[in-house]
Amino acid sequence: MTLFSLVYDAATLILSGMPIVILLMVSAFFPALALGILGGLMSSSKSRLLRIIAGLYVYIFRSVPFLMFIFLIYYGLPYYDIDIGPVTTAIIALALSHGAYMTEIIRGGLLGFDKGQNEAAIALGFTLTQRLRDIVLPQTLMAIIPSLLGQSILMVKDTSLVSVVGISELTRLGREVVIRTNEPFVVFTIVAAAYFVLCFGLEMVAGRLEARVRKITSRQ
Repeated sequence: MTLFSLVYDAATLILSGMPIVILLMVSAFFPALALGILGGLMSSSKSRLLRIIAGLYVYIFRSVPFLMFIFLIYYGLPYYDIDIGPVTTAIIALALSHGAYMTEIIRGGLLGFDKGQNEAAIALGFTLTQRLRDIVLPQTLMAIIPSLLGQSILMVKDTSLVSVVGISELTRLGREVVIRTNEPFVVFTIVAAAYFVLCFGLEMVAGRLEARVRKITSRQ
């Protein structure tokens, strides 16, 4: 087998795992964002109990390796007769883990929010729900979009660990090709290039959105 045919065949098989990587990232991103919003609001709350709960969530999920959560969910839930499958396991683990990081991102965004706007809304008779829905969250999320997209890049990288539960994503397919060809350097170079292209694309999107956000905020 020539080098060209090896690279072509390996790349064709490995890139067939790209859709599942994108599916896992997209499917986990929005639940993680929802958890981040909830956690960010709780950690910014005046209630000490809510701040403690949010702090524990962040501390636990940022301190324990992501791989351990995959194992706990995949092997723990069947112990209670709950079988959700490897893909759902990966989505839940990604959402819970990255939700903790998004909690801190959103908490930082809320701390940087102009309190004068909130006070003005209170003076106009806005309820808490209306203030959060119409004023606080939209502006906060717009300001932290680059950071959230940066977190999505880390999420893509973490999908390389879900192969331990049998999901045929880039890394697992790469190992299968290595077994067939016995060319680990060539194969994992292709795997690394595939991750680079995907993450670089997200980085470009994040950069464009950050520039747009800066332009919008400079006009205000």
